[in-house]
Amino acid sequence: MVTVLRTSPDHDLAMTYLAAALKHHKQAAIARHLGVDARTVRRWEVRQSVPRHYIFGLQRLLPLDLPVEGEASFRFIDLFAGIGGIRRAFEDIGGRCVFTSEWDSYAQKTYAENFPGGHAINGDITQIDAAEIPDHDLLLAGFPCQPFSIAGVSMKNALGRAHGFACETQGTLFFDVARIIDAKRPRAFLLENVKNLVSHDKGRTFDVICGTLRDELGYHIHTRVIDGAHFVPQHRERILIVGFREAAAFDFDALPLPAKGTHRLAEILHKTDGSEPQLPWDGERFFNHAARCVDPRYTLTDKLWSYLQAYAAKHRAAGNGFGFGLVYPDSVTRTLSARYYKDGSEILVYQGEGVNPRRLTPRECTRLMGFPDSFRIPVSDTRAYQLFSQAAVVPMIEAAAKLMVSSLTQKEEVTTASVLTLPKDIMSSDRWTKEQLKVAFHLYCQLPFGKLHSRNPEIIELAKLIGRTPSAVAMKLVNFASLDPAITGTGRRGLGNASALDRIIWEEFHADWEGLALECEQLRQQLGATTAISAEDEQVLERLLIPGDYTGETRRVVTEQRIKQHFFRRAVLSSYRGRCCMSGLSEPRLLIASHIVPWSKDKANRLNPSNGLCLSALHDRAFDKGLISLTEDWRIVVSVELRKREETFVKQVLLPLEGQQIELPERFLPDHAFLVRHQQEVFLDSLST
Repeated sequence: MVTVLRTSPDHDLAMTYLAAALKHHKQAAIARHLGVDARTVRRWEVRQSVPRHYIFGLQRLLPLDLPVEGEASFRFIDLFAGIGGIRRAFEDIGGRCVFTSEWDSYAQKTYAENFPGGHAINGDITQIDAAEIPDHDLLLAGFPCQPFSIAGVSMKNALGRAHGFACETQGTLFFDVARIIDAKRPRAFLLENVKNLVSHDKGRTFDVICGTLRDELGYHIHTRVIDGAHFVPQHRERILIVGFREAAAFDFDALPLPAKGTHRLAEILHKTDGSEPQLPWDGERFFNHAARCVDPRYTLTDKLWSYLQAYAAKHRAAGNGFGFGLVYPDSVTRTLSARYYKDGSEILVYQGEGVNPRRLTPRECTRLMGFPDSFRIPVSDTRAYQLFSQAAVVPMIEAAAKLMVSSLTQKEEVTTASVLTLPKDIMSSDRWTKEQLKVAFHLYCQLPFGKLHSRNPEIIELAKLIGRTPSAVAMKLVNFASLDPAITGTGRRGLGNASALDRIIWEEFHADWEGLALECEQLRQQLGATTAISAEDEQVLERLLIPGDYTGETRRVVTEQRIKQHFFRRAVLSSYRGRCCMSGLSEPRLLIASHIVPWSKDKANRLNPSNGLCLSALHDRAFDKGLISLTEDWRIVVSVELRKREETFVKQVLLPLEGQQIELPERFLPDHAFLVRHQQEVFLDSLST
């Protein structure tokens, strides 16, 4: 059984910090930072114990600049939201949902449980005035599929009910989507529905939909039927309709599709070997952890199992394909349908010879649809089965989302004025040029990860200079983040789909930081930009001020040094969130972008941010003089000479640093090779041996 913990203010605060830290770091990284075993962090996560003695350490793991409303690469709305599968996919690549519509009360309850805070969930879409919907970049909608699905059409035919557009309660809701697209004119949209939409009413239904989107609304549309079996162990074919307000470099053929069968049922089944995670929000609802078995209520009764076997035998004798679907650990299942709650016949899990099969549990259904185990199920099993049967396959939508959003950066609206004022070798109205990417990466290095959003004034300025929209520049910077191992290693993801040219720029900078920093500043000046230096940075760089009587080569050299120092300082301080990595001090006038390998000893890496640490003036001096150093796992080492000092200040401020891990940067981790060189060439203990 899961231990139930008593709560207290300290307990609650510790768990709050832990939850926030897990959004930015993996369990192993948190364990290393706190000096504990990874299993301890796992016990904290499932509330078997509480890290109340590690509150300060957890707090230091949190980013200084937490995103606020609007700070996202793009904004989207979620129509016919269901339980939020499409939303989750687009949020995972940097988007922010600004409006939700879903009428089913059980779906609303589940959605609210998993996406707390923010805006309210709006109900009946037919009653929503488009003018009340916030402006957005993308519109997402999984409009009702029952009027078009094979199962839905069969059922409605049997009951003598209308289907497709003739179904007034659901079939015509597509036109509410069209109404909102027409009123808000988003840059792009994604619509998801069942495969049968393409062939419904001999293709006339699909023709009406495509004609409305393309001919009446003027969008460039792309369609593709994709089987969820590429991403999860379930055959689930869905039609995706993607539309762009302006022509975009989008092609479904570029969508990376893992081979079908790559994912097998064993991935999503409860583990009976003792490795099944204990989820506090599930408790023992689906799985008995002590007995290591699925709750017996999911096993079919003898009566139901006999009925299903007889039913299958009857139809098999008649030459029909109707019957149950028995699945094994290496299987790929049939499509999870809305009737699964009745008998589970389409997906029955084999439990051994002589044992009746069982249904999937709702937790297994979440996994089958690609949701993480953190997804909460606040409704009954019956309602859960119905909701998951109508959900989108999350990883399939995410793959399409990455391709779709990345394509928006390839074609942007450019004003005539900007075309006339920008140099042709830098400006491009189509694909990103190498020069544009250089100045974009130059800015990426100098901004904290949490400020890579379209409302950042520096991003807005660069967008104007190169003739692209702020959202396009922001998305390109997040694309660069997807190449950064320091970012991806913490579980955060950029947009992905970084282009080959993006990678070339990344590699060129890492090969020649000094040359590229100067080149980018020259490009910016050609574009008419000015290099704004804050008052704090001005004080730090004042030793490089150019006297008025300096001319010619001397003035050029000093100017270049100033440009280089400014770039290095901003790159290092932004990576460390503007805090000393040893003390946590955040006063910028007391912070130094310190070199690990001294400036004079390695010209090639003078501007490499991985050769930098953000330190207070005191810690910078101690590090520069070899009184302290770092091990290869980023722990502080205090020299013997310093440990011999008797001053109270040294004992209280510097000696306690011994063995502590520095606060790691969110980008540009200190390179191990540079740390070894500091130990060997600068640290006093190494020099004295």
